[in-house]
Order: sequence, then structure tokens, then C-alpha cells
Amino acid sequence: MTQTRIGSERSEEHSREKRGNELPPTSEPHHSSRTSFDRELQKIKSKTNSFGKVMEKVILNQWETNFRPHWFITIEWNDLPTSYAQVEGHTKHLRNVFLTQLMGCRSPRDLPDPPGRPSAIFFHERKPAICRSRQILPFHTHLHLEKLPSPLNEQWYLDVLLRSQVAPRVQKLLKTNTEENKGIVIKRWNKKHHGSYNLKDYYKYHQDSDLVLDYRNSDLKFT
Repeated sequence: MTQTRIGSERSEEHSREKRGNELPPTSEPHHSSRTSFDRELQKIKSKTNSFGKVMEKVILNQWETNFRPHWFITIEWNDLPTSYAQVEGHTKHLRNVFLTQLMGCRSPRDLPDPPGRPSAIFFHERKPAICRSRQILPFHTHLHLEKLPSPLNEQWYLDVLLRSQVAPRVQKLLKTNTEENKGIVIKRWNKKHHGSYNLKDYYKYHQDSDLVLDYRNSDLKFT
């Protein structure tokens, strides 16, 4: 199976990097505790009073010190979630299904930590929509994904994986694939365009409780 190949290639590639005191794999991203996230925010906030600048610095630091994404994936939800808790929950399920299918694991608890698998960082963005004759501000999600092992690092492979193996297992994922209404859009990551992409409409649509950066479901790394 293709998934087994991904898992075995990753494990062989990084086996020399394993250490005896390495933490056991879990279903939660290993660098993403709220304490570490808050500490990083406070460190940067001490140098600027702009929350937008703080978030931008946190995000850009990930691309410089954690990993450089290779794919930028937009994900739409069929229930148009307006609650941050809702979209965070949808993303946790999608993340677990995607990574277990990618790595050929039976359970999220069997997933290795990066670099034993590609790193992933999720953002949630609001966009106006009309639902039952009224305007709402539902969330959609962006996934910044690390390069997959060669020769599987291809857009067609990600498209088949997401649509054929992930989508049927994620009820809230929008399944349509028309030009006007795509549930999944996959693009090559471009630093100039995507590096700060998820802050472009922050002050227009987001509220103080919206973190934009989903620290619970992302593979964040703080130095």
C-alpha cells in the first residue's frame, strides 16, 4: 500500500535522528502546548504593542526555525462553523484522519512526531457567507504542509489522498469540487504570498478570541 511506503520511507530517513529519551508518540502535536504558545507571544509582545505584529512574528518564526511548507491547502466545511471551538474540533478530526492515512497508521496514537512525518500548521480564517437569507462569518481552514517524501510529493497524490481516502471519513468536510465551490484547494506554498497570508483579513473579520493560528492542532516549535 502507498501509505506503508510513506511511513517506512520516513522512518528510515530519520531513524538516525531518534534518541533514547524521545517522548512516545501521541495524537496531539508535540510542540503545541498553550504554555509554550503563551510564552512565545509574551516574548514578542514585549517588543511591540501590536497584536497583529506579534502574530506575524510568531508565524514567520515557524517558517524560519521550524519547517518550510511545501503545500498550501484550503479546506471548506459543509456546516459553515462560526464558533472557533467548532472549527478547531473539525480540524482535529481531519488532522488525525489525514495523517493516519498518509502514514499508514491504525490510530492517531501510533503517529510519529516530526521529523518522522511531515509537519503541519493549521490556520482558521473567516469569510462572509449567506446562509438562509442572512450574512454570517463562518470559518474555513488553511493547512501549511511540509514536503512529502519523494516520489510522493506531488499535487495529484495529495488530491487523491484527500478526496478518496480522507473526505469519506470526515463528515464535516465539504465534498463539492466545482469551480465555484471547491471543498479542497491544493497549491504549492509560496513564501511571498502565503508566509503572512492568514493575517490579511484579521482585523476586518476576527474577534479577540480568534487566535487564527490553531496551536492545538499544529506542529509548532518554539526556541
